[in-house]
Amino acid sequence: MWRTDEWWVRIWDFPRLQLAVLLAIVMVQILWLPRPRGKAVWISLAAGAAALLWQLSHFAAYVPLAAKQVASAASCPPERSLTLLHANVLQTNREHMAVLDLVKLVDADVVLLVETGPEWEAVLAPIAPRYPFRAAETVPNTYGMILLSKLPMQAVVRHRLQPAVPSIDARLRLRGGDIVDLYAVHPEPPIPGNDSGQRDAELVLVGRDVRARGRAAIVIGDLNDVAWSRTSRLFGEISEMGDPRVGRGLYPTFNARIPFLRWPLDHLFVTPHFDLVAIDRLPDVGSDHFPMRFKLCLGSPPGARHTPATALPEVREDAREQLREGREAAAEEASGG
Repeated sequence: MWRTDEWWVRIWDFPRLQLAVLLAIVMVQILWLPRPRGKAVWISLAAGAAALLWQLSHFAAYVPLAAKQVASAASCPPERSLTLLHANVLQTNREHMAVLDLVKLVDADVVLLVETGPEWEAVLAPIAPRYPFRAAETVPNTYGMILLSKLPMQAVVRHRLQPAVPSIDARLRLRGGDIVDLYAVHPEPPIPGNDSGQRDAELVLVGRDVRARGRAAIVIGDLNDVAWSRTSRLFGEISEMGDPRVGRGLYPTFNARIPFLRWPLDHLFVTPHFDLVAIDRLPDVGSDHFPMRFKLCLGSPPGARHTPATALPEVREDAREQLREGREAAAEEASGG
């Protein structure tokens, strides 16, 4: 509830499911205490129940019985369909062929790989003819990024806040001739020595771009954030984009190596122009993230505006404050402070 960018606070956005499970276990153990139960026991149970409900409130929207944010499409004409593959490959991962084989197997229209160092240029060379359109910045700092497309694509690499953290803005031409926007992002996570302000500000900037343009748009990437955090909620309010996992499941992608400590870090958000045909978490490729596959259907003209041109005043104020904090953090980092 504390609105702060301090990493040691914001990192607790991630394990809410795990905390809920632990709280439930503790409450069951308290109930097993021998009778009579005194006031301290009932106070403990009430506090545990309140904490459990608080945790559940964050991710309850992702259970399959909840209402969906993105409508389902049983099928889609080829001229309006778009399949995307996203994978954080892990910079230290040496199972390059596992990633390459997955890309070939999924055969997606668009492939986004992040944490790609310079060696990935040679790894992906065999599929270059299959993906003639490309944008990339391959750097050895865990923020390298490669975007590949079978579809005609115009793309530019951007550095919205930090020179060492790239993102990609692209325009894709679908098989039917419709053009849609795509934003590939991979901001920094909240970790010791690195608060969340710059990550949060980058997502706000992307969300503002999406709303300002009002066109069919997709945001995809490892956001280093969970979808139920304050930052993700602000991003959704700014952009008016939908999360296809809402009402369908959590699809946790990180950490692939620790089953109990997993949460959804690899995201896709879409404007109301799109419906969802399929969403899949794919097998391990040697990374600490599972890859994700999404199949979308463009359900309405991509140039039609579905949302107001501006967000609500209180949302705009929250966004301005987040941008101010993020830019101050970026300026401090650039100055060596």
